[in-house]
Amino acid sequence: MPDLVNSDINSFVARCLLDPGYLDRLARNPHDEIAALPVSTGTRTAIAGLDFERVRLFAGFISKVQHNDLWDDFPCTRSLLRYYRVELATFADYRAHHLELARAGKPTRAAKTEAFLDFLESRLRRPVGPEYPGLLDVLTHERLHWEVTRSLLERPGPDQGGSPVRGRPAPGPVRADRPDRRTVVACDVLRVAALSYDPLDVTARLHDGGRALADLAPNAVCLCYWGRESAGTVSVLAVDPPTASVLAAVDNYRPVHQVLDEGQTLLPEADRGDLARVLDKAVGQGLVRLIDIPAAVE
Repeated sequence: MPDLVNSDINSFVARCLLDPGYLDRLARNPHDEIAALPVSTGTRTAIAGLDFERVRLFAGFISKVQHNDLWDDFPCTRSLLRYYRVELATFADYRAHHLELARAGKPTRAAKTEAFLDFLESRLRRPVGPEYPGLLDVLTHERLHWEVTRSLLERPGPDQGGSPVRGRPAPGPVRADRPDRRTVVACDVLRVAALSYDPLDVTARLHDGGRALADLAPNAVCLCYWGRESAGTVSVLAVDPPTASVLAAVDNYRPVHQVLDEGQTLLPEADRGDLARVLDKAVGQGLVRLIDIPAAVE
């Protein structure tokens, strides 16, 4: 009889691990769910004595192990999850998404990484719930660095069949007082983030077990992630809000005046003339270039 009970309990735990939805229902209404099980009274009693939260966290541990390849690129995100003691709980909540992704087919490492990052970012952006200072900012920082690095590795150069930027250089100062229809294109790979906490400061505080995080305070910063194709490297530049708004607006062959329009949308208090000077400076730094609008580009 004990062997049968143990077998039934093992099957029950296995179901919980493979069906997070069932485990959630069990946590909400254990009496009815256990009563519906086709098992003996002794087995029901044994199951009722289980710590369902420990079972849920064990499921989270399994998912965490199955995502060990994440941490090469996101070590500080993991350290903060551990610091705030939410690593297993996060993966327990993510398990249903993970299993659904696996059932749809064997995901690539990049697809698996993106799915978890999307989940964690959505979780951290919720307007209600516990706050983990600096975690979203570090996640954003490491994710953008990872995305820019991937873009550099995956972008084919002209000698590999890649499409070079079409159009001829169109130098000259940016005019803010009339429509400037020259096209703005990024010279390399650019991403921009406006963050509430400086992720470089947060990661520096992770040493010695994160004791320095106890007095972490908001420190807004704008960062530009510049992937240089010629060198194959990613630089992280601290920029001011006007520069961040202009660089964030450089997308999809926008004309100069549209970049300035979008920059003002992102930073309404900015002076248009100041944004024009920022764009001039970005051209001088080699971050972007001005070309004639290529007729073939739609």
